[in-house]
Amino acid sequence: MSITSYEKEVSPEVFKKFYLVIAEGINKYTGKRIQKKRRGITSEIKAQRIYRELWNECREERPDGPPLKTWGELKLTYFTYVEGNIRSSQNPSGFSPKVVETKKSRFIYLKHWDDLHIDLINAHFVRSEMDQLEIKSIASRSLTACIQKEVKCLLNYAVAKGVLKVNPLLDLKNRKVPKKKKLALTHEEANKLLSEAKKQNHPYFFIWLLTLTTGLRRSELAGIKWQDIEFDSGLLSLRRQQIPNEGVVENLKDYEDRTVAIPSYVIPVLKEYRLQSKSEFVIDVDCRKWEGGHQAEVLAEFCKKIGIKEVTHHQLRATHITLALIDGVPLGIVKENVGHSKLSTTDEYFRSAGIQMRGQTDGLRIKVPTGLDGEVRQLRRVK
Repeated sequence: MSITSYEKEVSPEVFKKFYLVIAEGINKYTGKRIQKKRRGITSEIKAQRIYRELWNECREERPDGPPLKTWGELKLTYFTYVEGNIRSSQNPSGFSPKVVETKKSRFIYLKHWDDLHIDLINAHFVRSEMDQLEIKSIASRSLTACIQKEVKCLLNYAVAKGVLKVNPLLDLKNRKVPKKKKLALTHEEANKLLSEAKKQNHPYFFIWLLTLTTGLRRSELAGIKWQDIEFDSGLLSLRRQQIPNEGVVENLKDYEDRTVAIPSYVIPVLKEYRLQSKSEFVIDVDCRKWEGGHQAEVLAEFCKKIGIKEVTHHQLRATHITLALIDGVPLGIVKENVGHSKLSTTDEYFRSAGIQMRGQTDGLRIKVPTGLDGEVRQLRRVK
C-alpha cells in the first residue's frame, strides 16, 4: 500500500493536509502490471478506501473499457453488440432478426440473475438453475438445453471482449434432450396429400410437391429463381433465401451455395409452371400466411381435412429425408441435397425410421408352432 501525505497551500499562509494514493496490480486480462494514482484526498480513511478501489481496478479493468461486474451489465453489453450487428445488405453475415428475438426470449427466464456478480456464474450454478426451471415446471428439458447454450454463447462473447479470461462453462456438457421419433408422412400419406391438393386445385400444391421431392427449407424454396434451375440436367443451384419479414438474403443458412438434385418426374411440372409464371421467383403465392411464415397452419388444416396425420411444413422436409432413405438414396447424397452440415444429423432420420432394423431378425431360428388341434373344454363356475 502506498499512501503518502503532503501539505498544500489552500489560501495565503493556510496549509491543508492531503493524501496521495498509488496502487499497483497485475491485470488478469493482459497480464501486465498497471499503476493508478489519485491525489487530493482529504482524509486517511478515505485514502485507504480509494486505494482498495484502485487496486481492484488494476486487476479487473478490461483493456477496452471499465470492468463489468454484474450479469445484467454483461447482458446489456452483449445485446447492444448483437442488435448492432443485425443482418442487412451491408452486413450479410450479421444476426437474423429472428435469432435476436429468440435469444432475448430465452434470457427472460434468467431475469433474476441481473444483480449477480459475474464471478458467481459458474458451471455448478448454471446446472442447478436449469434443474430448478425444470423442477418448477417453468421450462422443459429442450428449452433449458437451449437456454444453457445461450448462456455459454454470451460468456464466449465476454471472453472475446476481455471481460473474462476463460469461459466458466467451458467444461459444462450440453443438457441431454430425449430424442423423439421424427414425425413424417408415409409414402401413402404423401401421395394422398399431393393427389388431393392437385384434385382440389389447392394453391399450395406446387409448394408441397417441391418440398416433398427436394427437401428444401421454406426460406430456400421461397428464394429460388427460374434462372437457378438447369432443366436439362435436373439440377438446382441454391444461393439465396427469402425470409418472412426480412426479404431476400443473398446467402444460405450455412453461407455456402449448394446444388440440389430434382427428380426427373418433377421437371415437366416445373416447365408447366414456368410457362404460366409472371415472376422471376419459382414460388409466387398470393397468400398472407405464406408471406408471414405461417404456412404450417395451411398444411395442418388440409391434412386434417383429407384424413392424414397433421404435419408442419418442416415435417414435410423430414418426410422427404425419411422416404428418400427408405427408398435407398445414399445417406451422403441426402445430406448434401438437404443441406445438413453434419452426416450425423441426417443419420438421426435413418435411425428414427428404423430403416437399418428392418428384416434384421428374420434369420432368428425360433419356430412358431402351427397347425395344432385345439381342445374345447367346458368351464364350471366355482361356488
